[in-house]
Amino acid sequence: MKPLVLVRESKSMKNMRSRKPKMVAPKTNGADVIKLQVDYKTVIMVKSQKALEMWMGKYPNAKVVA
Repeated sequence: MKPLVLVRESKSMKNMRSRKPKMVAPKTNGADVIKLQVDYKTVIMVKSQKALEMWMGKYPNAKVVA
């Protein structure tokens, strides 16, 4: 039976654990986007009225921010 070997985590592994997702705005090509706040920390940007209606159906308490 092989002995158990303990290794230390590298700095890059620690950074990967604490990394937060990037906030990316959709490409609009000059069109306006609608910002929809679905909960206290989540804001979704939609391009069309149809997409807005779809998200409002999923999250009835959502608020249009801009």
